[in-house]
Amino acid sequence: MAVVCSSQIPAGHQLALVTLRGVQGIVVRDVTDLTHPVTRCGFSGGSNFRFVSSTRVSYIVTTGSLGSPGGLYLVDLTTSTTSLVRAWSSGGYASWVYAWSPDGQKLSYLSSDATGLKWHVLSAAGDKTLSALGTVGARGVDGDNDDAMVGFSADGQYVAVEETFTTQKNASSTTPPIQIVRLSDNKSVYSRADGTMGAWAANGARFYFRTTAGVQVWEPTGKVQTVSAGLQWIRPWPSSDGSHITFTSLNPQGNHLVGILDTNGGPVALASPEPRANPGFLTPTLIWYAGEQLCTTTTPCGFGGPAANGKTYVYDIAGVESGSVDIALFDSWPHVAGQS
Repeated sequence: MAVVCSSQIPAGHQLALVTLRGVQGIVVRDVTDLTHPVTRCGFSGGSNFRFVSSTRVSYIVTTGSLGSPGGLYLVDLTTSTTSLVRAWSSGGYASWVYAWSPDGQKLSYLSSDATGLKWHVLSAAGDKTLSALGTVGARGVDGDNDDAMVGFSADGQYVAVEETFTTQKNASSTTPPIQIVRLSDNKSVYSRADGTMGAWAANGARFYFRTTAGVQVWEPTGKVQTVSAGLQWIRPWPSSDGSHITFTSLNPQGNHLVGILDTNGGPVALASPEPRANPGFLTPTLIWYAGEQLCTTTTPCGFGGPAANGKTYVYDIAGVESGSVDIALFDSWPHVAGQS
């Protein structure tokens, strides 16, 4: 993969990994002033990009299709120096799932090969396997219900895995789909036999997830409570200040609608009444998302769900939607308030 940086990234700026309309590859976009955004760096090649810090980005390179060898790399944007974090000889389903701790010193990831799916934490102390999750059965993927994620709590004290691919029909494991481990002693502090679509809030250690009863939250005291009864959210994405989580949900016609959960207990808000999908926070107050073709009872979207309509938007949580030149959003920085 090639990286070219045209300007240095000032300390404390807000950044996004995006694809721009009419521009090849993925770029680091400085969105501190959204009326005058600046492209700082551009990448050619690679996939599954993540910010480790404001000046370090990680990505995956594979040699081919599912099951091929691959590696996770880290690039320093100030020097364009690339280093290998870890490599694998066979990358099965979900081998691309990984996340960095808030201080960038620990990596949680899933390894996937013929022996099954395993959950790891890699740090200066070595590579620790936290759980053998089982094998991924041969079946289709439901993008509105299936999910696989790993992630650290905002305070860096806990790490979680949530995945549905080894726990459903035609899979070999009865491993709980949600597990939370305390990093100080690698002890399991919570697991449950149901759940999907998990996300840590961007402050403290609160893990949100979806069950058939609605959205619930786990806290380190062991308390689990319902946050929004009946809400079947999809792909939650927390704001870096910890105040909100954006997501989509399905309406009766099969379209996605973008919602915003107030983590301080306020009501769930709707960003737009029009079909929108794949939301993510660019900044603590700005949400990017894509438009969808409208499904109706007379013109249903059919198998595979609604298609994108080619339009993208930025929504200010104050209530204003405007068009966007970003056609895809992969990550934003900071992840947690106070990160530099």
